[in-house]
Amino acid sequence: MNNLTIAMVGSGGTGVVTAGEMLLRAAAKLGLYGVLRKTFGPQIRGGESAAIVRLGSEIVTNLSGSVDLLLVLDWSNFQRFADEIPVTESTILIEDKAAGKYPANLPQPQQTLTLDFLGLAKTLGSGHSNLALLGYVTGWLGCTAEITELAIRHRLQKHPQETIELAITVALGGTQLQLEQPIPLKPVLPLPTHASGVNNEQNLWVANGNQLTGLGALEAGIRFVAAYPITPASDVLEWIAGEIESVGGHLVQAEDELAAVNMAIGAGFGGVPAMTATSGPGMALMSEAMGLAVASETPLVVVDVMRGGPSTGIPTKNEQSDFNLAVYGLHGDAPHVVLSSLSISDCHFTAGWAAEIASERQSLVIVLSDQFLGQSSQIMPPTASTGFSANTEQAILAQGEAGEPAPYFRYLDTDSGISPLALPGQPDGMFTADGLEHNAAAIPSPKAADHQQQLAKRLRKLDSLVESPHWAEVHGQGSLLLICWGSLYQVSLEAQTQLRAKGIDISVMGIRLLSPLPLEKIKQAMGQARQTLVIEQNQQGQFAHYLGSFDSQGLGPDQLSFHQYCRPGPALFSPVEIVAQVEKLIDTGMSSC
Repeated sequence: MNNLTIAMVGSGGTGVVTAGEMLLRAAAKLGLYGVLRKTFGPQIRGGESAAIVRLGSEIVTNLSGSVDLLLVLDWSNFQRFADEIPVTESTILIEDKAAGKYPANLPQPQQTLTLDFLGLAKTLGSGHSNLALLGYVTGWLGCTAEITELAIRHRLQKHPQETIELAITVALGGTQLQLEQPIPLKPVLPLPTHASGVNNEQNLWVANGNQLTGLGALEAGIRFVAAYPITPASDVLEWIAGEIESVGGHLVQAEDELAAVNMAIGAGFGGVPAMTATSGPGMALMSEAMGLAVASETPLVVVDVMRGGPSTGIPTKNEQSDFNLAVYGLHGDAPHVVLSSLSISDCHFTAGWAAEIASERQSLVIVLSDQFLGQSSQIMPPTASTGFSANTEQAILAQGEAGEPAPYFRYLDTDSGISPLALPGQPDGMFTADGLEHNAAAIPSPKAADHQQQLAKRLRKLDSLVESPHWAEVHGQGSLLLICWGSLYQVSLEAQTQLRAKGIDISVMGIRLLSPLPLEKIKQAMGQARQTLVIEQNQQGQFAHYLGSFDSQGLGPDQLSFHQYCRPGPALFSPVEIVAQVEKLIDTGMSSC
């Protein structure tokens, strides 16, 4: 695939993220594919800010790990995220005259241009050098003035008309500057066959994973959302807030995470499919209430858009470090479902599946996304409706003798483990739903037999999920199996392509169903490979330890033999990094977990 990566760097307030958003939309109108990663510090104002855009003639799902073109409006905070923007000698550097001093410890690019973007903007009556930068890049890509204008109008549509017109003027000034002082790099991006001028917004979507999570949830039938803002999950809730009433639902902003999750549980008890979204700190606060959903068998979806931890950690950066919290973080024996979205577009599918599972199994479903998936935008073909449905099936209550109602057993011990659910107001369907252990009739009970029966029932109703065809995505065949989850799946697929070019065939498994774990299917795939490598973005290899723990259940020490590679964020994994680990494993071997 022909592709290139462009990084726009500045400080908070210079508008490089806004410029990156407009560049991505312009590229979509041109007919290209791409992905935009926004990277910024945790400061409310100021600090570092960058937009990294990778464009290509085929679908692009992740970043490459290198930068072809670096455009800098301000160097002052670059060192705070230099490891996320790999600059090499082959990188072309374009810097603003007002950017400041080039960092001494960075590799010196072979080609550098210093241009006066800020001066150009001021000459045209604006202080927004990012707009001049935008026009400079879109002109280089081959965008017409109309395409650049449309991208600006879309992004600034809520601004006064005079503001929009000035922005367009400054951007077109940047385009002219590109003709006078061109970028010394050819944008080797042949247009795809679907390209058709400026009407491509009808054929391609520009969306981030948080928006697609909201779309998947609403399509499946989620009709109540309780919201409390937290980075990087807030835009799940913000997007839903603008859409949910049009489908007959409601979103309520709660006073804190505790209120949000309990509101969602209340809606689920009332028969309304419900969810909330948060990140690690918020989910930690929600853990007690999530146990209530498990004990009362109330449908609930919780989306966790992971960030760097622990505690406040790095709220604006990527990490897969909430795995243990999601799988183990509830007190007592509390079986529940944990899913992971495998790409930006898969956030749509996984959210829909989560909503259906929660309603069908009367269970808690946690969906793990992460900062990269949630806040990165992608140009993609429209995603088809998932077909999932979160409709609550209401119990049909039996009649007793002489027309008298038969006793209603809310927590009846069925073969499937799923009990008949009566909704509030249903005649003769009253029951107690709280956190106390209970018997089949929902009467609180401390008896050992009742406790054991209900524990087994709650566990059993999730067992058959491991037979779902949606449990994972598996791509390719080879003597080495690469197992991953979440956002590392798409990076691994690109690494697989690079390895194939070197004559190394591997298979890649991206696991969507993390709990209950489809252990037999994983063992079968591992048995077909000579070596297995598990990769993840956290310090302790949380999933690898989880997978390895199943050996303690009498499966034998050799049946789950695998190697692992893990490291924390905030720097993203790159395909080149995964290729290096696979080659190292093949050449020298690694110690097994």
